[in-house]
Amino acid sequence: MEHIQAFSAAITWNEPFIQCLIAFHVLVVFFAIMISRRGGLYCRMVFMVFIGIIVRMAERLNNLGASRWRDFSTQNYFDKNGIFMGIMVCAPLLFVCFGILISMIREASNLLVDVKKMKMQATQEQKKSKNDGKRKKNN
Repeated sequence: MEHIQAFSAAITWNEPFIQCLIAFHVLVVFFAIMISRRGGLYCRMVFMVFIGIIVRMAERLNNLGASRWRDFSTQNYFDKNGIFMGIMVCAPLLFVCFGILISMIREASNLLVDVKKMKMQATQEQKKSKNDGKRKKNN
């Protein structure tokens, strides 16, 4: 708990860079919700690849931020271990990807249930039509 408080205290939350980063994450969450509700499979996959590219480039972005932090920030958040990038950039993006993945798994399970119901209905209809055919022959 002390580490979380120390990390939180070390960040200047009213700094424009931090506020833009938070706004970026809010937009990503908004788009993820919109895509999960209305987007197709390919749209979701492209969005997840986009997030994956950002996470994959985190080390390069951290090095770039460490070399140019004076241009957009009041203090250097970019340490050589990438703690800031991991916590403030990658972790929220990975949570969004996880949420999209859970949404896709839920949708797949619902589709599987629907297919199974349709298969059971078709089997029942076939049995019913066979029974009706046997009755007509017996009469």
